[in-house]
Amino acid sequence: MSIFEQSRDYLNNVLPEQISSIFELINQFLGQYWWIFVIVAFIMFLVAMRYFRKSIQQRVEAQAIDESLKKLSTKKDIKSVGEVLLKSAEIIKSHYIALYELRGETYVLIESNIAENKDASISLRVAKRELANITESGKYIIDVFIGNDNNYMILLYSKQKLDRQKFAGYLDVMLSYYGAISDIFKAKGADALLSMSKSTSVSLMKLQMDNKQFLNFFVALIMKITDAKGAKLLTKSDELMYVYLNSFDYPLQKTFYIRNTPYKLEFYDNKELDREKMIQIGSFLDTAGSFLVNIDGKSEMVKNYLELLKFTNEGMELGNEYYRDHSLMVQTISVEIAKSLYLSESEIDAISLGAYLHDIGMVGDVFSVLEKDNIEESDMNLIKEHPLIGSVIVEPISHVYPITEIIKYHHERYDGKGYPFGIKDAEIPLSSQIVALGEFYTGIIGDRPYRKGKTHEEALVEVDKMRDKMFASVVVDAFLDVEKSLNNKINKIRFKWNKND
Repeated sequence: MSIFEQSRDYLNNVLPEQISSIFELINQFLGQYWWIFVIVAFIMFLVAMRYFRKSIQQRVEAQAIDESLKKLSTKKDIKSVGEVLLKSAEIIKSHYIALYELRGETYVLIESNIAENKDASISLRVAKRELANITESGKYIIDVFIGNDNNYMILLYSKQKLDRQKFAGYLDVMLSYYGAISDIFKAKGADALLSMSKSTSVSLMKLQMDNKQFLNFFVALIMKITDAKGAKLLTKSDELMYVYLNSFDYPLQKTFYIRNTPYKLEFYDNKELDREKMIQIGSFLDTAGSFLVNIDGKSEMVKNYLELLKFTNEGMELGNEYYRDHSLMVQTISVEIAKSLYLSESEIDAISLGAYLHDIGMVGDVFSVLEKDNIEESDMNLIKEHPLIGSVIVEPISHVYPITEIIKYHHERYDGKGYPFGIKDAEIPLSSQIVALGEFYTGIIGDRPYRKGKTHEEALVEVDKMRDKMFASVVVDAFLDVEKSLNNKINKIRFKWNKND
């Protein structure tokens, strides 16, 4: 008999008899309760299938995590790492994910896949003390994961509570890698920028610390503030050192002796200097004298130097009606944004001073360009140097007032189209972005020789258009959070000049 015939005989005759024998055996032992055995067997089958399916699911999840980490290891820039991290929500079975960075005592939003008009809300800032209260948003349960070094945090939005133990290790690796790439990225950027600006910084510093150049610039600045018709710089023995302007047909109004120097300054004008103006000029000259002693003695007088910078800044703005209190307004806006981001007190202090001195590099010919109706390409090239010049000017006090980076990068753009270096994204310090937004808004609402300033409401629209172009979204959102109170404060500053005019 062939194998085929044997198989057919088994299926048709032997197998049915064997099955019948099994049921007879079951019936013999269980009698009328044989159906219980069938039910138990079916339940065991279902349990086995569930276990098998769970095992398959765990294998799929493990494989997905493995693939995600492999993909992560190939990413060497902060933006790509952030994209991989956001996609991890699919693996964890979470609907939304938000990444935060610790700044001071507050976590600030960096990345998120929660779009507008979704059924969940997201906080731009989360203070440490508020973490215990973050449990849900709308119909979503929120799970909080903080990295081992506490510098980064993830919020996961899910319909049901996640298995923290299952994904904790995976998320720790993701956050640690993100932090490591961020640190490397910032360090490389700083080294590259230092190399680019070193030679320029050295030459500018030498120019800035030259006594004659400094004194000439300083007196010319005072002339611009006072609108005097003429002035002479002489030694105290009446040796003529320098003549400012050539209109000496007017009477001598005042002679100022520059403290701690062998110089005096004569002012010629058609009207007497009032007491307030004389006190102001005297303060200017006292500061200049202290600074000159500082240079000659090769010592350091940080306070005097800082006051000199503030006076210089005020002097430049007083001489141009379109820039009166420009720095004060930028400072006011920047400080409020920094507070809205819950930055530390020391960070807010640095931003306050950096914002006030952000345009200190606009000295001399650079600032005079702003008075032109038509700015040519050569003028723009000159203007683009002012952040670097300003950073060099404040370098001598950087160990006390860490504002060098704020000034150096306040014209960089989030999309990399700024100047002088064209850096982008996380390469730009948060403090510089804050000051940049403050200056942008102030510029929009201010009048210029070639246009009228926009209203506050129009300026808000312009600021929002620059989201992820000029500024990071988190900075724009922080500004919009405080725009109403800022509008009131800025109006008070502007009203002062409108009233005087």
